[in-house]
Amino acid sequence: MAGSIRALASQTAVYGLSSMVGRFINFLLVPLYTARLAGVSDYGVVSVMFSYAAFLGVLYTYGMETAFFNFARREPRPEQVFATGFRALVFSSLGFSLIAFLFSGSLAAWAGYPAHPEYISLFAGILAADALAALPFAWLRFREKALRFAFIRLSGILLNVAINLFCLLVLPEMAEKGWVDAAWVKPESLVLYIFLSNFIASFAVLLLLLPELRMAISGWNKMLFREMFRYSAPLIWVGLAGMVNETLDRILLKQLLDGQVADYEAGLYSAFYKMAMVLSIFVQAFRFAAEPFFFSRSNEKNAPQLYAHVMRIFIWVVAGMGLATLCFADFIAPLLLRRAEYFSDARGMGVVPILLLANLFLGVYYNLSIWYKLSGQTKLGARVAIGGALATLVLNMLFIPYFSFVASAWITLIVYAAMVIASWYMGRSWYPVPYHYGNGLMALVLAGLAWLAFSSTGLTSTDGIMYWLVGSCIVLVYGGIAFLSEKKQWLWKSSE
Repeated sequence: MAGSIRALASQTAVYGLSSMVGRFINFLLVPLYTARLAGVSDYGVVSVMFSYAAFLGVLYTYGMETAFFNFARREPRPEQVFATGFRALVFSSLGFSLIAFLFSGSLAAWAGYPAHPEYISLFAGILAADALAALPFAWLRFREKALRFAFIRLSGILLNVAINLFCLLVLPEMAEKGWVDAAWVKPESLVLYIFLSNFIASFAVLLLLLPELRMAISGWNKMLFREMFRYSAPLIWVGLAGMVNETLDRILLKQLLDGQVADYEAGLYSAFYKMAMVLSIFVQAFRFAAEPFFFSRSNEKNAPQLYAHVMRIFIWVVAGMGLATLCFADFIAPLLLRRAEYFSDARGMGVVPILLLANLFLGVYYNLSIWYKLSGQTKLGARVAIGGALATLVLNMLFIPYFSFVASAWITLIVYAAMVIASWYMGRSWYPVPYHYGNGLMALVLAGLAWLAFSSTGLTSTDGIMYWLVGSCIVLVYGGIAFLSEKKQWLWKSSE
């Protein structure tokens, strides 16, 4: 088991490094956007459009990544599994994007931006390119080529950032000097450049993946595709439900509130949602490494015990990250959000701990979801996700008009917690795993008490060294207890 855990840790570290560095680089774009865009409302436009893209990205890939992992592990020719899935994605993604391009005007009006059909056209290209890159990235994960995976991901991110910097920093300077037309740097143009940067970067990533795309010549297997789609079809609902839970609140803020108020509320919520970025980065990195890891270890005798061990370590680590974020939030927030306008409303900082805990539950849910993927009960897994999505939709529609994004934050936490309970309950019958409930609860309680202890001191970043000293000590004490707890568990297991 120790070797398996080390293998997962090393893969997570590489995926995590690429995700963390990449997300951190993208993270640096947030202060750029909040400083250079006209205001919170313009940042709200960016947030809402990317929320739509995240939602539609599920339709573009329709669970083919997970289907690939499931069938590649048992088919004698995984290359044919790749080729079959990739050819299906080529046909569907180009079809979806062509429809979006032809009806860009109507779709822009429906999204709330009737004057900007170009937004729809750009995102049609982004979504198609990202969908076509999904299976090549899955192949790299399947073959555990984490370094190449990281290189390509980071290359795309760096290119995106470079174009953003040129468009939002260099181009306005050129306009001031009269080198380019001032109309190029109007506020709405800057929003468009953000989308254009992502468009170029997505296609550049696809070019870097050309060596993997050569495997698409392995041939199309009609019967295999039917089996893959039968397996992945319920995952479409799982994915859509997941996007409902993760992004629909920003879309509903735009749809349920009035005009500029809607963009302002979506922008403020999205800006402080970034404070939970540390947890979401780790959860994503873990997910990249864990899914192929769990599938590859599924036939081992001690697989359930291994999954339980992974869950226990995961909760300790994520709770510690959340604790560190909260302790140093007073320092992080001003670095991230460059305008005083963001801090004039206390609701922003108020939702940060709620969203951090929600992201922790989301990570636990991802861990638990292995039961329906390994047992083939994807339809049952879809029920949990769809139930969560319906709850998110109904509760947000009921409470956003009264409590705006504060309601969205609480609903996100409540729904993720409920999905964890439902998935755990259903998984006991189909793929029982001996999870260590007391240990996980201890990690959460300890992190919560540590944060309350730090909050009671009243220290802020203006207190200088004392702020850093007390915060660091509290986080280190938590880390020490986590280490001792894991060491005790390890010694106890070894003596059995």
